[in-house]
Amino acid sequence: MHGFMSQKALTNLVDGEDPVTTKDDESKNDNTEKNVVQQRSVWSGVSDIDHRVTVFLALVWVLVIGSAPIMIYVFGGKPVTNSAMMLSCLMWMALFGGLFLFTQIILFSSPHFERVRSLTIIECTYFMTQVITTVGYGDITPAMPRGQVFVGAYVVFSFFVIAMLVSELQGLVVDKVRKYQKDLKQRHGYALIHSQSTSSLGFKPEKPPWGGLVSSLAMFAGVASVWVLFFHYYPGEGKTWLEAIYMSLITLSTVGFGAITPITEAGMIFAAFFMFIGTSALINVVQNFSTYILEMDQYESWCPKDFASGLNKFRQKYAPGGDSAISEEVFLILTLLQRKMVTEDQIDQVKESYKAMLSKKGTLNLKGLASKVSSQVDHAELGDTDTDAATSARPSCLSPALSDR
Repeated sequence: MHGFMSQKALTNLVDGEDPVTTKDDESKNDNTEKNVVQQRSVWSGVSDIDHRVTVFLALVWVLVIGSAPIMIYVFGGKPVTNSAMMLSCLMWMALFGGLFLFTQIILFSSPHFERVRSLTIIECTYFMTQVITTVGYGDITPAMPRGQVFVGAYVVFSFFVIAMLVSELQGLVVDKVRKYQKDLKQRHGYALIHSQSTSSLGFKPEKPPWGGLVSSLAMFAGVASVWVLFFHYYPGEGKTWLEAIYMSLITLSTVGFGAITPITEAGMIFAAFFMFIGTSALINVVQNFSTYILEMDQYESWCPKDFASGLNKFRQKYAPGGDSAISEEVFLILTLLQRKMVTEDQIDQVKESYKAMLSKKGTLNLKGLASKVSSQVDHAELGDTDTDAATSARPSCLSPALSDR
């Protein structure tokens, strides 16, 4: 037997120690047991935080999350729509309903619980945040079959609500970016109309900037760093640096394995708010990364021969007489097509719509246009009372060559 034992093991055997378990092994076992105990700390079901404080934090959490659809329009400088109001009402109903049901009726189990019970207010906000962000640690789960079915339905409902919210948020971000770009061009005096570069008009894609991607990555890294610092230094959490980094990346990416989770009430409160902030920051990173890759692909795939071929096809359709000169209207159509803002079918549909709205005299003014679109439009300030009258006797906005087609 001694022939298969190391010199250190033999020495330990002589000294009366376990030949298999060394002091290093004992230290590792102690750390492992410490981590296990830490992860399985018991939550008594009675909050150590004052009840009024927990209610206040829960109300703030509900109001912030539920008001998001309305605030998107408010911060975007747009009038709040009925759909945004309805979405906010649905979210408030879901959040307040969840707070009541999960703290009063539905029973839950957890490795941290001594028995099956309902959740405290803090545990409930922490649990619902996991549901809404799809993190799903799994450290708190419904205990009974009926509760499991209800929570499953609640998860599906929350998924659709959050999908609508993300869609609204994406629209706001796009509008903000466009407004910023427009203001930037006006301040620096290189608006599109003054540009001498054809590439800025969309004929040749420009190399995409990487500033947006870097800034979004920096924002996500900042949120992740705050997460790491909190769970490493906060008393009672005490995660190691590697555990805190792993926890932040797994949580904020919404993977949520659940191997390392908050074990204090303060940790649950922190996670309830920062899960939303972190996942939103990650969505912003994904959007900027996808946009950058798409624009880079367009930039690298641009081919002069294909561009020349496209111009030749355009000339055959819009200047069949062989005249190389193009009017302002034709140039506008060419620019829109090159920038892929419209298709040729859409251009044809616009022309057909114009022809269909012409009066018997072959004219169309703004009041006539409004009356044909909707009877609810106020016509008082739209010009002549005669819908067949021409608008200041102006010619058609389309050139004769285009109107005949």
